[in-house]
Amino acid sequence: MILVLLGAEPMHGYQLITTIAEKTEGNWTPSPGTIYPTLSMLEDEGLISISHELGRKMARLTDEGVQEVEENLEVWGAILEAYRNPESREVHVFNIRNEFHKVREAAKAAPEDKAEQIVEILRRAADDIKRI
Repeated sequence: MILVLLGAEPMHGYQLITTIAEKTEGNWTPSPGTIYPTLSMLEDEGLISISHELGRKMARLTDEGVQEVEENLEVWGAILEAYRNPESREVHVFNIRNEFHKVREAAKAAPEDKAEQIVEILRRAADDIKRI
């Protein structure tokens, strides 16, 4: 969805957060902890470029990003439509994947001596999920 929004105009992170919330009719408001790592990943993949303008980091599509949006526009439209229906299974699946992404990023950033503690937390979470 970020790529589609950037296809319309360059935006900074907070602008993306508020625009996504508006486009999904409030059913999803991404956190800064989701948006900024995603922007970094998209930049690393060559899909966006980030420039400093008036004290803000503005993201805009690269040629590769434009191509990605054009090739997947139908998919992005379906995702947006799913978010307009908060009971949609796709929304729940996306939210679960989003949480997995946050866990993965936090685990990668954690000190090595905390690895066993992280594994134990994940085991307990998996057990709790199985009981649902």
